[in-house]
Amino acid sequence: MLTELYIRNYLLLPEIRLSLCRGLTVISGETGAGKSILIGAISLIFGDNNAGMEAFDKERSIYLEATFSPQQNTALQANLQQAGISAEEELILAREINPAGKSAYFVNGRKAGVSLLKELKPLLIDFHHQRDQQKLLSNSLQLELLDSYANSGVLRAAFTELYAGCKTDLKRLDELKRQAGQQKQMQELYRFQLEELESARLSPGEDLALQNEYELLSHSAQINEMCAELQQGLFEGENSIYDQVNGHFASLQKYQNLNPHLEQAALSLQQALEAMQEAARQISGINENLLADPQRLASIQSRLDILNGLLYKHKVKSIDELLALFEERAGQLASLESLEEEIKNLEISLNKRFDTLKLSANKLSELRTEAALRLAKELELNIRSLSMPEAVFEIRIDKKAVSGFLLSEYINAVSESGQDFVEFLFSANPGFTPKPLSAVVSGGELSRILLAIKKVLASGIAERLVILDEIDAGIGGKTAEQVAKFIVQLSERQQVLCITHLAQIAARADSHLAIAKTSDKQRSAVHLQILEKESRLQEIARMLSGSVSTKAIEHASEIMNKINKRG
Repeated sequence: MLTELYIRNYLLLPEIRLSLCRGLTVISGETGAGKSILIGAISLIFGDNNAGMEAFDKERSIYLEATFSPQQNTALQANLQQAGISAEEELILAREINPAGKSAYFVNGRKAGVSLLKELKPLLIDFHHQRDQQKLLSNSLQLELLDSYANSGVLRAAFTELYAGCKTDLKRLDELKRQAGQQKQMQELYRFQLEELESARLSPGEDLALQNEYELLSHSAQINEMCAELQQGLFEGENSIYDQVNGHFASLQKYQNLNPHLEQAALSLQQALEAMQEAARQISGINENLLADPQRLASIQSRLDILNGLLYKHKVKSIDELLALFEERAGQLASLESLEEEIKNLEISLNKRFDTLKLSANKLSELRTEAALRLAKELELNIRSLSMPEAVFEIRIDKKAVSGFLLSEYINAVSESGQDFVEFLFSANPGFTPKPLSAVVSGGELSRILLAIKKVLASGIAERLVILDEIDAGIGGKTAEQVAKFIVQLSERQQVLCITHLAQIAARADSHLAIAKTSDKQRSAVHLQILEKESRLQEIARMLSGSVSTKAIEHASEIMNKINKRG
């Protein structure tokens, strides 16, 4: 429960520290007096947008602080523990907004992120504004309310997780099949190219080696003839080059000791003679090995034709590039095979999970169907107590999916919340078939239905602060009396803060706050007062008649006495 609220420099409120009690606290005041300031301050603490917010003193920061007693709220304690926050005795939430509009959030004096405050909000506060009544017409909210009553959180979370996983994998499967379809068109071509290159038995650098050998064999006759001429000229002919050089070497040897230059020249000639001998051996080897072989030449030519044909066909320049293409095609075929295997395994997995998904959805549906009967009965009883004695309330559940659906059809038909379409049906008058709320309910009826829902659901949750912002709109007369009693019953289970114009509600409050606006020539300000005895009687009189007349005070006193007598 909310035990204390501190507001400083917010809108028309300079500063206030307010202690709140259990049960029902009402806020009353003239239209435009600023009754919603307290509600707005609480909303801001929990991270609501501060658009349109102004400081009382624009040079100073706005500071808002709410103190809660969290002991009895196990869900809240678990959330705080997960966030590393200890709050056994009290939980203090605060927000400071500087003149530049930047906010800082605090939990028990420590800075915190706004996300934490937003997480804590539904565990501490149940806001209800007039505009929320229209939300009740939404089928999605009706489903949420049914699930809250049914305590279906575990089953729903399990279905949501399965649904999300199946939806993601279905998308993945479609993408894999698209990729496979694209690659499938090239599969036969790649396989043919791979077989062709594999049968060619390519070797790195083979084309260059064969080309060199072909050139050599093609000129074997010319090379042999040239070698014979060299052999004859160097060694075998009369007055051969070798003999001439050897003669000069012999002459130098006689005098080489006389001069270093002669000695060096002799050495050089000696090396030249040795080089000519080595050249002779090499030439002799060529003559022995280089024989014209038409068959070998034809074989080389045939192989080169094959290789050149492959180079031309695949638009590459070397055998090395052909070998790289071979590896690429092999990888592409392996990738396609892997893709097909992945598709197969994913389809098997999805089929198995589809059965689990449907089973989970059916369990959730069964829980909802059973809970819907109980909820409809409880709501009908409570609605009838709100001056609608002939009211009929039903909850209809239709399945979005039917048997025989494929997984993809099923996923598209249902949603993360399950396979159920939930609709609240209502009739206020006997003899009329219940119809969807949006088709038959009035504003006043909608307020009372929502109030009944609040009360029924309150029994199954930890104590929170329920904020009712003019929920009594469109209600008056005898109905107002019933609504007042109903709100009191709600306050027995939950702390209730109610902004109201109805004296019948204010008269039953455990605490009564009155808000008034004062103005001078320079500015306006809001003042808040906790009413006791005479001041409270006067405010209730004003709420009854619009003025604090003797007759109005007598009427207010009569109402208060009746309530006191009833206890």
